[in-house]
Amino acid sequence: MTSMNARLFSLLLLLGLAFVAQTSADEVWLGTSDVTFKGYSFLHDFTGTVNRVPLKVLVSQGANGRIVSATSAVEVKQMNTREEARDRGMRQMFDEAQYHLIKVEVVNADERELKPHGAQPGTLPVTLTIAGRRGTANGAVRNISESRDAVSFDLAFPVSLKMFNLNPPAALGGIIKVKDTVDVTVHVTLQRRTQ
Repeated sequence: MTSMNARLFSLLLLLGLAFVAQTSADEVWLGTSDVTFKGYSFLHDFTGTVNRVPLKVLVSQGANGRIVSATSAVEVKQMNTREEARDRGMRQMFDEAQYHLIKVEVVNADERELKPHGAQPGTLPVTLTIAGRRGTANGAVRNISESRDAVSFDLAFPVSLKMFNLNPPAALGGIIKVKDTVDVTVHVTLQRRTQ
């Protein structure tokens, strides 16, 4: 093979590899999530929100179908229950001075499991890092609306404060305490990023 033919062969090989890499690359989806959380106390329940939390999702081909991974981070200071004293206590519980973010991850979830089947919701394991501790919650996926380049859905899961070694603030000298489980509902909206 001449030097010119070897170069041409190498160039064609590189172009072919670049094409294969491009066609098998992960799909990237970007969007936001609006989070609502509900806490329960012995006197009254309360709700809070965090809006427009950035979210990045990668969808890739796995051995048995498509797999989904996602990352997001909720700023603790953005969590709002519309009551300043409660919000201040919540930031203290999360040790916001040291841990500014609640990290949210989905790792290699089977896309087929995410979608509801009849009346049964889809399932999605969510890994949370709260105040330096990691734990997993099993989420229920409902209300999926999808097109080729956009998707939205609701994800609901309980969070145990004990799992993350969190001691919720108490009111009235400790008489009124928040219960262990906080229910989280997330409305996710994503758009496929195009090249």
